[in-house]
Amino acid sequence: MGSADFAVPGAEAWLERHSPGYRFGAVLALLSITFVVMASGPPGEWARVLTVALQGLTLLAALVASRSGSRIFRIALVVVTLALLCAVLSVFVSSSSEPTGIFFGLNVLLVAAAPVAIAHSLYRRTVVDVHTVLGAICIYVLIGMLFAFVYASINEIAADPFFAQTDHATSQDTLYFSFVTLTTVGYGDLSPAGGLGRSLAVLEALGGQLYLVTIVAVLVSRIGQRPSVDEGPATHSAEEPS
Repeated sequence: MGSADFAVPGAEAWLERHSPGYRFGAVLALLSITFVVMASGPPGEWARVLTVALQGLTLLAALVASRSGSRIFRIALVVVTLALLCAVLSVFVSSSSEPTGIFFGLNVLLVAAAPVAIAHSLYRRTVVDVHTVLGAICIYVLIGMLFAFVYASINEIAADPFFAQTDHATSQDTLYFSFVTLTTVGYGDLSPAGGLGRSLAVLEALGGQLYLVTIVAVLVSRIGQRPSVDEGPATHSAEEPS
């Protein structure tokens, strides 16, 4: 969908006027804030609410920057609102301050939608510029967060601990392990204990490296170039931001 599909009365129209399309710097800034909060924020019931709020805001910002269309934006807004309400409700109905598998599964759903929207938006573009590269970096960071929540969900749902080194892994541990794996640093202080965890870690490491040396590297090398007709989809220049 183009920007014309996004320009409808209401909140979407206001967002379009004040947030030009394909500006993924704001999305990357929100991702950075979310990462810092998740990695260093104090554990507790309200930390879960803050995490869901930041992820929901990141998803909406990604949809606005991607010009995904008013219908998708409204559906996402309803989902984010329900997720936030569930997170707030869990503070009052749950006696435990520890996140549950359901909570991490909810985060997986919120995080998984954003890279798909950004990737579809970048595929439609007729020019490779700084905004395109920032969008590709956002996808890379979102992949790391997505795997972190998948690991945390497995740790909470499975009968055996996810890590071999500890029986009480936190969300900070899974986030740290995910990005260490994604960047193939491999410190070795945390390692998956089961076959499923090991398989996912290998998949994340391979995917992360292939993504950097192919997609991101190619985009950086082609900044300022416009693809030929047979290199990309037929898009209209009217969709490019001014």
